[in-house]
Amino acid sequence: MFSLGVNCIVSPGEGSGLLNKPVRVLGIKDELVLVIELGLMPRKPWWVVISLLIEEINSGAAVINPELVPLHLLRSDDEIGENEKASRDRNWERVRGLVEDHAPLDILTSNFGALVADHAIMEGVDRKQIYRLLYRYWSMGQTRNAFLWNTSACGGPGKKKSRASCIVPGRPLKYRGVVVDDGGAILLESRHITHIRLAYGRFASGKCGKLKKAYDWMLNKFYRSVKPDGSKGNLVRGSYPSINQFEYNGKNFFDELYKLKKSGGAIRYNKDHRALIGSASQGLIGAGHRYEIDSTIADVYLVHRVNRLWLIGRPVLYVVVDTFTRMIVGIHVGLEGPSWNGARHAIYNACTPKKEFCKRYNIEIDETDWPCSHLPVELVADRAELLSEAGETMTRMLGTALKILPPFRPDWKSIIESRFRLINGQLDLKFVPGGVNARKMERGDRDYQLDAIFDIDEFTEMVIAGVLAHNISLRVPHLLNREMIAAEVEPTPIAMWKWSMANNLLNSKIVSPAELKIALLPSQECRISRGGINFQGVQYTCETAIRSEWLERSHNFKTRYVRVFYDPNSIENCWMKSEAGFEPLTIVPQQRAKYGGLRMEEVLDMIKILSQVAPDARYEDANTGALLQDHQEEILQRAQAKRKGQGDPKSHAEFKRDKRSKRAAEAQNERDLHTADLNQIRLVDKPPVAVETHKPDTVKTVSGRSAAFLRLVINTDNEANHE
Repeated sequence: MFSLGVNCIVSPGEGSGLLNKPVRVLGIKDELVLVIELGLMPRKPWWVVISLLIEEINSGAAVINPELVPLHLLRSDDEIGENEKASRDRNWERVRGLVEDHAPLDILTSNFGALVADHAIMEGVDRKQIYRLLYRYWSMGQTRNAFLWNTSACGGPGKKKSRASCIVPGRPLKYRGVVVDDGGAILLESRHITHIRLAYGRFASGKCGKLKKAYDWMLNKFYRSVKPDGSKGNLVRGSYPSINQFEYNGKNFFDELYKLKKSGGAIRYNKDHRALIGSASQGLIGAGHRYEIDSTIADVYLVHRVNRLWLIGRPVLYVVVDTFTRMIVGIHVGLEGPSWNGARHAIYNACTPKKEFCKRYNIEIDETDWPCSHLPVELVADRAELLSEAGETMTRMLGTALKILPPFRPDWKSIIESRFRLINGQLDLKFVPGGVNARKMERGDRDYQLDAIFDIDEFTEMVIAGVLAHNISLRVPHLLNREMIAAEVEPTPIAMWKWSMANNLLNSKIVSPAELKIALLPSQECRISRGGINFQGVQYTCETAIRSEWLERSHNFKTRYVRVFYDPNSIENCWMKSEAGFEPLTIVPQQRAKYGGLRMEEVLDMIKILSQVAPDARYEDANTGALLQDHQEEILQRAQAKRKGQGDPKSHAEFKRDKRSKRAAEAQNERDLHTADLNQIRLVDKPPVAVETHKPDTVKTVSGRSAAFLRLVINTDNEANHE
């Protein structure tokens, strides 16, 4: 049995004679059903005999479908832009008087046309617009959000946008609040796109070290004027793409993977020969007290999921382990990293149920098979991804204490380090196809990269299976305390975890006033420079910085950083956390008159305006870069021509022989050239007098140091004679 209800959807099946497309039921009256087609531009509703519609539904010619609301309608007001919200409310007000507290059956009567015409006159719009809005409202479920914009069908991949209007896309270029026409973007044509593709390819392939050099190369090659003699002149203003257009359009031709570098391998920690001076579980209350997180590059090469002939390198494996029970509580396998994004996924996995996660990788488990979905009291990590503003913000939001270990001390988180060895041993990765053997490849051995067959999903499935086996089978009897031994708990991670949770060994945490203040104030990591603590372009100082000589030490030795807590309403209200609590920061005297008393937004606007570049300066910069590129290429061609004219050396050894003697000869030649003028200095700077002499007509040359000394003596004698 079924029943037709208002707003239900009926779709045509095989051989339907009543319906051509899905319709929505608006109401039922006597033996008729009022329906309207689904869509953004539906036509007028019509009546269908209910008995015929039910007959088609029973025969399979029509089907009652559950409604799948379009994604553009499933949005809250926070996700809707102001312009779209204003358009929705405006259209709603135009039909509100008709549909509010009125069903479609009350409106679609014999005087429907007159009712719409009167309403259109009252709203001051054409009645066709009322018809369109009314039909859309009924078709899209009779909600106010029916008038939202459906931007999902706008544009499309591979479709070129029409520029028939000749309007340059993007924001107009402004300089100090004034729109300027010179030096900004231009309307790109096909030739511009070709130039961008060629120049950006130099940057993507590594021929240019920086994007700006590739941009200068393009300007030099394609956008310099030509003089009557055939030589190149300056750039023609307003004829070349901007560097933003160059970067934006150049990315469309090259995949990001093409530009990424392959990972150089994992960092090998010295964890196998340290002195064991204590236990990692010492001082812990129970399961969930302390988690350790770290990442490693797995010892296996993977292939692409779409094309198995694409080698994508080795994946990055994140593992989160509970120190008290040695239970692996969270994992993440990715291709980024090590990065904050991967660490975030691993922490999320550690704090959420695992059933759905395992199901995505074809592993069916119960929640009791991996019962880890708890927040830790402490999170231990090294100086990597979590040593960031995002990591600290996350820990503050969760109420978890973050402990960053010093560098080169893996033994302080030995539990997580040993998990990687156990996982590799459990999976036996070095013997699977594509696995990396610990020994160095010998000459003639087959490259293990060529044997890679696993994609990232299959490797993740292997890791999950290995983790489940680890949690069940790893035996750690040395971790059992007296209570566990008395309760005959199995010395496995999962058994110890369940026993700890059942006995509620973990106490609740207390939030201190300092933690509350940190949670209320935003913060930012700031660099200490020679002029002060740099925050948002303003320099600060404090008593601790002066007393401890932070500025001098950070400038002359290792750069230091400090976390600054600030009030967004004032640039002067900033603090830092010290041993005495929260210490206020003050603006340095040379900037106090400039920024004192301003809001942070005002200071940021001021700094942004002062950092803007005038169109003339931008043109000069582009022109200088193009001329420099041309000069460099001219020098290169000249040097290549000279080298080619010299011929090739007899051998490489002949070319490299006697470098020291050749260098000494060249150095002597340089000294002779630099002192050529000094060698011609005469002893007296006076016109020569013709004197008869029988000696040869030669000029005695002296060294530069002797000439300077003699000149000083002669000048002294002349002054004495004048006196």
